[in-house]
Amino acid sequence: QKSLKLFTGVKFAILILAMIGIASSLGSFIEQDESILFYQKNYPTSQPFFGFITWEFIREFGLDHVYRTWWFFGLLFFLVLSLISCTFTRQFPIFSNSKEYSFRQNKKSFLTLPFSIKLKKIFYLKENIISKLQNCNFYLYQKETQIYGYKGLIGRISPILVHFSLILILLGSFLSSFQNLKAQEILPKGELFHIQNSIQLGWLTKLPTITTRINDFWVEYEENRIHQFYSNLSIFDNFGNEQKQQTISVNHPLHFQNLDFYQSDWNLLGIRFEDIKTNKIYESPFFPLEKASKSWITWIPNSEISLIFDQFQNTFLLYDKMGNFLELQNIGDKIGNQFVIIDILPSTGLQIKYDPTISLIYFGF
Repeated sequence: QKSLKLFTGVKFAILILAMIGIASSLGSFIEQDESILFYQKNYPTSQPFFGFITWEFIREFGLDHVYRTWWFFGLLFFLVLSLISCTFTRQFPIFSNSKEYSFRQNKKSFLTLPFSIKLKKIFYLKENIISKLQNCNFYLYQKETQIYGYKGLIGRISPILVHFSLILILLGSFLSSFQNLKAQEILPKGELFHIQNSIQLGWLTKLPTITTRINDFWVEYEENRIHQFYSNLSIFDNFGNEQKQQTISVNHPLHFQNLDFYQSDWNLLGIRFEDIKTNKIYESPFFPLEKASKSWITWIPNSEISLIFDQFQNTFLLYDKMGNFLELQNIGDKIGNQFVIIDILPSTGLQIKYDPTISLIYFGF
């Protein structure tokens, strides 16, 4: 009984909640699921944060994956145990007792109540009191000349519903550690792919076997600034039948069988150009410029011309081998009398998430 009182006590629940709060704060402060080299670089032993947080400390206590450590699961277990114990030993009895009616026989027993009053016997007084109580939404019981009334059942059942909601949310969070997936894919336009590059995989999660194709990718500009970028995706079954097609953009993902495809990034891979003399088509890779995040440079083999592309636009700059600017050209224009730039080869960055427990967590809310 002493152990049960410990788990049902408010102090114990507050202590567990405080510990979960501290653990969650550490999980927000310290980057999660990074490589060991990342922690060695940002949390060196020579300069510990707050005098003790180093990469060794982080790895030792699992602070690089706080929400999947055994001790965090233990905190969740004790909180659920506290909620269940309190619900069955305190909330359910209070709710059950609130519905029971009790007719007091001894007049002295009324004096022990927090409030009592004695009224003179007046004609129709009882009927008036009953009418007033009914207007105040009291549930009334009558036994001979005695009347018993109560109200506030919703206030008694509300804590039970709150505890049940918290238990569902905690259960969903616990199961999410075993059934979850987060993957990152960088893919060129027209590519067929299977999910492979997982950066987070639950212990009981298998990689989905669906096939996805990047049908198209484009960028939308407003006032020479990127406004939005889009990818058109198709999902196929194992027989090559298209199950779903949708254009996604930032904050507008594709949902399919508990999988969410998010638009996360984009890049340019190179150009496709034609040699007019030989009627052959070639490809040349892009190399990013260090001083600009979305600018690239490339060369056409056997020529002395450099091409610089800024953003995903149909224009590019021509420079000679000495770095002198020549002219601004468009996709489809001839370069000299030998080459024509046909197309830019873009790639799209997709973040793929899988978590079947989301519906359980939402139901808890």
